[in-house]
Amino acid sequence: MRLFFSKILNFFYLATNAWRAVWSEIWHNRTGRWLIMADLFLLFLSWSLAIAMVKLSGEGLLILHYNIHFGIDLIGSANSIYWLPTGSTVAFLINSFILPVQYNHNRQLKMTILGGSLAVLFFINLALGGLLLINFR
Repeated sequence: MRLFFSKILNFFYLATNAWRAVWSEIWHNRTGRWLIMADLFLLFLSWSLAIAMVKLSGEGLLILHYNIHFGIDLIGSANSIYWLPTGSTVAFLINSFILPVQYNHNRQLKMTILGGSLAVLFFINLALGGLLLINFR
């Protein structure tokens, strides 16, 4: 039983060191640093937009989906808007935990993974901005 716990602790120790080494390597690259800062800014912006919409709605109903052909598709509680920034946070975390798996590969693959999370965050912020305009225009 002690050997089992020792192996588990060793795995987490090695995984933490690999994760730290990968993020240190990315942070020392100028493009990687800008991608990380842009990701964190867009993540903060998505949470700020969601919190602002909930505060503006007064815990009422919000339009959650609008289709250009059919109009309003989905109306729901204001707290349902938190699913969008939660999804972007999960996408960013999954991409950040994928990076140590790709540790031995080239730097371009790591930048592509960070660019993918940037694209997800951009489109979620675009959706939140659209919902803000639809609900409070």
